[in-house]
This record gives sequence, structure tokens and C-alpha cells, in this order.
Amino acid sequence: MAAPMVRQILAQRARNSRVFSSYRSSFSTETSQSKPNEVDELVNNPYLDKYAEKLQKVESSDPDSFKSKLVDLKEAKKKKKWRDEQEPLQPAKSAKPQPKLPKLLKPSKDNLPNKGLDAVMKVDLIRDLPKAEIQKIWTQYHSKRDCISAVIPGTVYDKIHKMSLENPLFLYPVPKKSGYEFFFAQFDNHMCYFTSLINYQAYQENAPVLLSLTHFTELQAEKGVVLMRGEMDTNLLSVQDAQFLANELQLYYATDNAERQQLLKTFNHNQKQFKHTDVIEQLQKTTFELPTSTPSEKGS
Repeated sequence: MAAPMVRQILAQRARNSRVFSSYRSSFSTETSQSKPNEVDELVNNPYLDKYAEKLQKVESSDPDSFKSKLVDLKEAKKKKKWRDEQEPLQPAKSAKPQPKLPKLLKPSKDNLPNKGLDAVMKVDLIRDLPKAEIQKIWTQYHSKRDCISAVIPGTVYDKIHKMSLENPLFLYPVPKKSGYEFFFAQFDNHMCYFTSLINYQAYQENAPVLLSLTHFTELQAEKGVVLMRGEMDTNLLSVQDAQFLANELQLYYATDNAERQQLLKTFNHNQKQFKHTDVIEQLQKTTFELPTSTPSEKGS
């Protein structure tokens, strides 16, 4: 029993040897011109052992076809190498690193991020009124409350909203008797939240929201206006300061001024290059001043 088994193993090894020899001879014309590692790659292919039996059957049934396919394989490899040399692969462009944005503020339950204009006044009662009448009602309604308001042209708000999607964060200075107080703000869809920079540095996303601006767009399509309502914590932020911040926001988000647009983009996408003194300089160039009216005298 042992002798036939040994003869069978030896016979199989001999057949496999012929397969490898035939494979080598097919590439013998290239051996003298190729680098040793290229020949090794072709001859000492780790997959040859796996497919040796199949190669053996193909060689035994049709030796000429077997050799022809090996030659075709060699030519295909040469053509591929030539194409790679003529058209080298371009390195893949690395994805642009996304800026590490500050953590978003958590609005209080008193804000209206998920409520529409009906939460303030009945839309059906003003929808059919002229635009000027809607503006008058909106302004008068808020003049008796500790909040701010505005009626923004639809085209202006489109610019604000587009800019806020690309650059949702910014830093605003408010003049004080002894310098400036800075406020950090973030847009979240049609809402904008403000907190003091000191609070944000201390509490991050848990910093108290001192001012929330809500932009109601229900009448934008048919009346061409967006109604803005600003609510603040009057224990921590005056109505005058809130109005000042709302005015500053429009300086950056509703502007065509190249310098202010660049500051906005720098703060959002390259904060290492941002200088707080630049926003102070921009503020000193503007014409609006800090409001001095009391809440009862204030308009929009």
C-alpha cells in the first residue's frame, strides 16, 4: 500500500514541476531584460500552488493554448506597465479638514426654536393685510414688551440665512464705559443665540442664552418680509444691548462689505488667524450708535 502511495506522490510532484517549468519558460525571453524582482513576481506567484492543478489540466489538454495564454498574460502586463508610466496616477486630493467648531449652545425652554409665528400672533389675522400695516402691528405689539423686533425684507433675509449656513458663529463687541464686552453667537437654522464670551468660556454649551433671535418666515413668500423677534434675559442683558447686538449681526450677515465678510469666514474656518481687535476696528467704522431709549419708549 505504501509503495503505490509514494509513486502517486512522486508522479504528482513531477507533473507540478512540468507546470512550473512551462510557466518559467514562457517568460524566459524577458528574464534578461527584467529586474529580478519582476521575474520573481511572475514566477514565484503565491497563488500558483493554489491553482497548480487547474494549470496542469489546461497544459495537458492543450499545451499550445496554454503557452499562448501565458504569452498574452505577459503582453498584458507589459502594456499595463507602459500605460502606468505614460499616465501616472495622480495622488488623491486629501479632504479639506473641517474646522473644529465650538459646542452649540443649549437654548432654554422659553425660546421658540420649534414654534412658528402663530405662537406670537395669529397669522390668519394679518396675512391679508398690506405689508406696511403688518410692519406697524408687529412693531407696536413688541414696543410694550421687554424684547426687540424687526421687519426684514425677504431678499435681505435670504442673504442673512445663506451666510449663516456657511458661517454660523461669530463674536460681537458691545461698548462699555471701560472698554468692550464680547458676546458669542451661533445660528441654528432660523434662530440665533447669544451668550457672553465669559460665560461661554466657562460653561461651553451650558452657557446661559442671554438673547435669542427668532426669524419667522411664514410671510416671506407672499409679503416679502421676515418678522424678527428678540427675547432676552433682562436680568443679565439690557434691551438696549440686545438691540445693539441685533444691529451688529446685520452688519456681518446682510452686508456686501468684503472686510466684514472675510472676518466672518476667518472666525468660522480659520480661528487661529482671527483677531478680536479687528471686530472692534470694524465697529468703530460704523455709523449706528448704542440705543439710549428706555424699553417703554423703544420702537423696533
